[in-house]
Amino acid sequence: MVIDLRGPREHSGGLVARGTRSKRGRVSVSDREIDVIDATVPLLSHDYTHLYLRNLMGRRGLIVVGVGKSGERGFQMLYRFSDICDRLEQCGVNVIFVYPRESARHVQDATSVSGARYRQRPCLLLDDDGQFFVGPPQPKSLRVIYLDRDMKRLGRVEISLRDETWDTLLRVFFGQVVAGVMH
Repeated sequence: MVIDLRGPREHSGGLVARGTRSKRGRVSVSDREIDVIDATVPLLSHDYTHLYLRNLMGRRGLIVVGVGKSGERGFQMLYRFSDICDRLEQCGVNVIFVYPRESARHVQDATSVSGARYRQRPCLLLDDDGQFFVGPPQPKSLRVIYLDRDMKRLGRVEISLRDETWDTLLRVFFGQVVAGVMH
């Protein structure tokens, strides 16, 4: 993963991450777009209501974590990242985990629904129409996009869940968003 911290004049957002980490820890950069989503597509929440990204936006933005097929279960993602997601929410940036319709069992299972209810806001969502991702995340990967209130992309990263440091890489991305918001 390469994190490019170019200033806002050089890039529309300043925080950009792209690329993949090899098994040896080396990084290769890819210019392919990884943040292709359709913000006009409603997503299904744990309580079976359809919501749009604008309805889920925090006062300083939204981080969309697209979970590829065969990714971590919803309750696992909520538990693993609850501390950093709480910190992001305190800073005004909401975090949602979006699953493709093929992964409904990972997000609509009883344990995941209970976890989402415990957080008291929609955070596990399902792309039940299969139209949210234009080019879905790769299997066993995460596609993460940070959007501002105007739906402009401020950061992006794609992380393979096969990389044993994937949770650390996601935490680094989240941490950089927190640092950026606090300045």
